[in-house]
Amino acid sequence: MMFKRLFCVLGLTAAIAVSAAAQEAHPGEERPGDRAVGNPDAAIRMIEYASVACPHCRSWYEQIWPMVQDEFIATGELRFIYREMLTGQPQLAAIGFMIADCAPDDQYFNALHLLFETQQEIFALAQSQQSPAPVYYRVAEALGLSSDEVDACLADTEVQERMMARHTQSVADGAGGTPAFFINNYLLTTDPTPDGLAYVYHVDGEPLEFDGELVPSNHDADMFRRIILYLAYERGESTGE
Repeated sequence: MMFKRLFCVLGLTAAIAVSAAAQEAHPGEERPGDRAVGNPDAAIRMIEYASVACPHCRSWYEQIWPMVQDEFIATGELRFIYREMLTGQPQLAAIGFMIADCAPDDQYFNALHLLFETQQEIFALAQSQQSPAPVYYRVAEALGLSSDEVDACLADTEVQERMMARHTQSVADGAGGTPAFFINNYLLTTDPTPDGLAYVYHVDGEPLEFDGELVPSNHDADMFRRIILYLAYERGESTGE
């Protein structure tokens, strides 16, 4: 019953959580309270806007995250920041993000990983009109939360409000769809070509080209490595300004 009640609350709340939040510094800068891993003084700062209920975000996690983690974060070259958006299936994303919020701070990124890894299982249950609650409880248990703690978390209006505020701020940041990124203050998004037949990467609203060719957003790790290095070191100042 807890999950059914929460679906109703989130369905109403999501409809009004699209007004622009106040912005201060450039959205590509790290903010107090951001969830981040990696060297705070790293030369590269990458912010990802993503949803744990977005299939494209799961694909990015599966295909590109290991490269980013091993080659950039682990070496101290990149600071990675995650910002939440309620895209894909918003109610399922909201439940996942609330559980991640209630987990111990040092378990937040583990929560994201587990939610991406169980995303298809959650989708399958929801699509067959079965409750995904057992999967969420299993994820929460791995994070150190009991089922009673999960129920209390999902019923907590302050947790709900924090989650919706993070989504609203992400919308105000201009991320649009997910996944989207700031890499040293350059906004990297996926947008359709003029003919609508393909999706390609855009930087600050302009199509990204390498060697005169548009860069497809096909979640290729080698290409994403090249994009990171290009935006961090080759395209103007490293601040992106």
